Amino acid sequence: MIDLTADPLVVSLQITITGLAIVFIVLGIVAAMLGALSASQRWLRPQAVTPPTPASEPIARSPATTDQLDPQLIAILTAAAVATLNQPVRVLRVRYYRQPSAMWTRFGRVSVMASRQLRR
Repeated sequence: MIDLTADPLVVSLQITITGLAIVFIVLGIVAAMLGALSASQRWLRPQAVTPPTPASEPIARSPATTDQLDPQLIAILTAAAVATLNQPVRVLRVRYYRQPSAMWTRFGRVSVMASRQLRR
C-alpha cells in the first residue's frame, strides 16, 4: 500500500515503479498470446502437398523462336485471358515484357522530388 503521508518524491517513485511493472506484465501477456496464436496457426495450416511426379519422361521442349511459339504457352495465355476477361479471347501475338530502362526510373524519381519542393 502507498503511504500518501510520506515524502512526495517517494510516493511518485512508488507509483512510477508500479505503473512500469504493470505495463511490462501486460506486454509480456500480449507477447505470449501472440506467440501462442502464431504457433496455433502453424499447427492448423494444412501441409503442402507435393504434386505426383509423372511416370513418363519429360517432354523435350525446343526453345521458342520469334517465328514459332510453343502451343502450350499460347494455350496457357489464352486460358488466363479468358478467366480474367470472362469472354472469348484469341491470342494473335505475344510480346515479351522487358524491364523498364533506367531512364524511366530516374524520370519517376525526379517527378516525385519536384512535386515535393517547397514553394517560395
